[in-house]
Amino acid sequence: MALSDWDDVYPQEDEYGSFYNGYIKLVEPPNVIQTLIQQGQQVYALTRQLTNKQANHRYAEGKWSVKEIIGHLVDTERIMAYRALCISRGEQTTLPGYDHDAYVQEANFGQRSLRSLSTEYDALRNANISMFSSFTPNQIQRTGTANDVTVSVRALAFIIAGHEKHHLNVLEEKYEIPISTS
Repeated sequence: MALSDWDDVYPQEDEYGSFYNGYIKLVEPPNVIQTLIQQGQQVYALTRQLTNKQANHRYAEGKWSVKEIIGHLVDTERIMAYRALCISRGEQTTLPGYDHDAYVQEANFGQRSLRSLSTEYDALRNANISMFSSFTPNQIQRTGTANDVTVSVRALAFIIAGHEKHHLNVLEEKYEIPISTS
């Protein structure tokens, strides 16, 4: 599927659980793949500008550090992309949900370097852009069940982009980290 084939493929509300609505509404059409590319560039620029002190900063007690947010973006994108792969291939098995707080707690992102998180993020994002770009129009419309709700492949691409936009907004607003839009 060409990049332009993703133009104006905004998911319908019956293609995802209502709890994803906030994320999906953060994605500006027409092309979610282009959004993923631009976000990848933003996160790359962000991770290159931060000091170690900034990367370990928490805006309040009990909140995630910047490194934990980046790690959480990686985990969530990996899970959503796996769901997209399974559904695109016709998987009929219900895919499980996950507890993002438990994942962050178990991941030890704070012990990793920001560079290693950035490298993992970049590799994953590039692989997922390739994967989503490889889907046929029929595959992106396929639906399956994940976390006990119906979800389409195209909705999962929007969920990845919207989830990341949400966290980039949090970094800018709560952590006072400017996010590059170039």
